[in-house]
Amino acid sequence: MNIVTCFKIVPDDTLIKIVGDKLDLNVPPKISTYDKNAIEEAVRIKEKYGGKAIGVTAGNTDRKSIREALAMGLDEVIAINMKEPDVMTTAEAIAETISPIKPDIILTGESTTDSSTSVFSSYLASLLNYPVVTYAKSITIEGNKVRVERNLTTFQEIVETDLPAIISVVGEINTPRIPSVKQILESSKKPVKNIDYNKQPKVKIVNVSPYVITRKKIIIEGKMEEAVDKLLNYLSQEGVL
Repeated sequence: MNIVTCFKIVPDDTLIKIVGDKLDLNVPPKISTYDKNAIEEAVRIKEKYGGKAIGVTAGNTDRKSIREALAMGLDEVIAINMKEPDVMTTAEAIAETISPIKPDIILTGESTTDSSTSVFSSYLASLLNYPVVTYAKSITIEGNKVRVERNLTTFQEIVETDLPAIISVVGEINTPRIPSVKQILESSKKPVKNIDYNKQPKVKIVNVSPYVITRKKIIIEGKMEEAVDKLLNYLSQEGVL
């Protein structure tokens, strides 16, 4: 079985700071959170059903992050170098790259922690003409069919489709493994294939800025009953009450 998992290397969102009216994005990279779940699920499918698990990443090709993905159990990684990747162009690049592999199943995270568009898997499915199942919290393969339990927040749904298929996973599907020292050392021996993709992006990010709330800093003084009345009156004038 050919298993492909797509993962994105993004700025570590836990370390991003707001400086004035701008975001300080000069932080270490990491594998996007739900993409780690996709990697883990790909490795588990390989371990249970056999085959090969290939990782594909586009945009930032940070070597440390790629080695982490390999240490988690991927057999190899294809790194696509793109200067200004947007979601659609990234999907086109990955579709062209993995089409010759003829994967039986393609796994992605439900969304990435940088853009959170949640549309990548659908774009990729349309380009490859694969069925797509989203919000997967469990995956079972039975012959040429895959059975997926979907987490739709207010209820659960079970769907079935033929392979090949694309499945995007949510965080509840598994707990990503922490590689051992041995696995980290062995990851350096696994192949990493580099590809340059030079098509112009369809969307360019012009500016990224935080949402800043300016406080009115109104101070209400006086005795408790008077202060409460003043506060309620003020909130009423502002249309809050």
